Amino acid sequence: MNEDTVKKLALIIAANCTRESVLEETLKKGALEQSDLDTFNKQMSDRLYTFLTYLLNKPADEYSVMMGELSKHFPESWGMPDLDQGFMNVINQPPASPPTAH
Repeated sequence: MNEDTVKKLALIIAANCTRESVLEETLKKGALEQSDLDTFNKQMSDRLYTFLTYLLNKPADEYSVMMGELSKHFPESWGMPDLDQGFMNVINQPPASPPTAH
């Protein structure tokens, strides 16, 4: 996958994972400044881009080293993930019809 595609993929993942999240709701309540959210979004995008670059474009041995290091911070106290129903609802919708010319 080329670098621009990986960058766009990282942004799409970051945007969709923070959209309608607790983080976004906290911002709406005024408990978080927009600049804090912007900083978080940039940090998340950079980390996802780095992760995807190693996952998709680096040799397996480099990816394995990265995963070994990241695994040291495995979140033992977090519950195992489930499929997000909000994403599933979007995925399962029929595609929009193209606009018709008048």
